[in-house]
Amino acid sequence: MENVNNLLDKLIGKLKEEKDLLIKSIQDARYVEELVKVIEEKRDILSQLSKYNREDFKGFEDKLREIETLGRSNLTLAANNAQFIDEIFSVLFEEPQKYDQSGNISQEQKGLFNKKI
Repeated sequence: MENVNNLLDKLIGKLKEEKDLLIKSIQDARYVEELVKVIEEKRDILSQLSKYNREDFKGFEDKLREIETLGRSNLTLAANNAQFIDEIFSVLFEEPQKYDQSGNISQEQKGLFNKKI
């Protein structure tokens, strides 16, 4: 049981570290490698935890709720980062939408970097 407690504490620590790095990595690409490393370490901890039975987690409900909250928060941050990057690309590589006679959408490939000069 002590090992489960330690693994849950490590997972909470990695989730907090991941959250911090998700925030920093959108501002500075230097943090991306560190973020990938933390995600791999988190995956290893989850792999170790998967070897235990459901009964082994009784008494750790508060930690499990904290893990769930942190996981959802990190997922939201990652999705927002991806959306931000997607919006930057859509501004740089503008893809105007046009409708043809049948109502289908067609896109021309025009943007900041692929315009004719």
